[in-house]
Amino acid sequence: MIVEIVGPSGAGKSTLAAMLRDPGADPPTLLSTDLVLDRPGRRWIRHPTARNLVGDLAALPWLLSAWDRYEGFLRFAARRLRAHAPSALARHNYLRNIVRRVGLHELARRRDIGATIVADEGTLHTAYYLFVYSTERAHRSELVRFAELAPLPDRVVHVRASIPDLVERSLRRPDPRRELRGASRPEVERWLRRATEVFDELLGLDPLRERVLVVDSADGGLDPAAVRARLMGARAPAAARARG
Repeated sequence: MIVEIVGPSGAGKSTLAAMLRDPGADPPTLLSTDLVLDRPGRRWIRHPTARNLVGDLAALPWLLSAWDRYEGFLRFAARRLRAHAPSALARHNYLRNIVRRVGLHELARRRDIGATIVADEGTLHTAYYLFVYSTERAHRSELVRFAELAPLPDRVVHVRASIPDLVERSLRRPDPRRELRGASRPEVERWLRRATEVFDELLGLDPLRERVLVVDSADGGLDPAAVRARLMGARAPAAARARG
């Protein structure tokens, strides 16, 4: 089963993913990045840029091996980025990130190891690149098309938090997202509000709605045992496995 954790920057996605990771469980719970980094000769890699580079190289063959499955989504993403990415550099970086996430999804889908694979910022997170850090807000028709084309996880954990909490956490982060570095409080709030709106609308669409588990990081929702129990207690829709 593939579980993706989504939400705005500062919601607590990476925190929850780290809490859910349990390689010794039965069945084990792994991060999608474990599939390429938790291997001899790679476990020592800690720098984010180096980890991303390894992920790029490892994910690309899996993407190419299933190109027909993902071509429609990748062409859709490329068109949106050509039209509305904030810069040529951003367009390049965002497309590279999308390719990596789709490749890792295909790796997780085909690597039948009997584990739950948790994707922190997986294929659905690519909506951030297409519709949040963008020169034009998303139209509903584009979100509907995204939901139709994107590779879907079996389950989605939507981590939510209030806008004030998101702003405070983002401003305190020692490693803020590139797009938020040096941004003023009003600018940070504007981006986070847009991200919240995008994910709220996207995850309410078919065929995503029935896959979503919502947790609120402000009220003790980041309880890994409770989240795990709720995930295991709800069977993933059969359509998810067919689409993924």
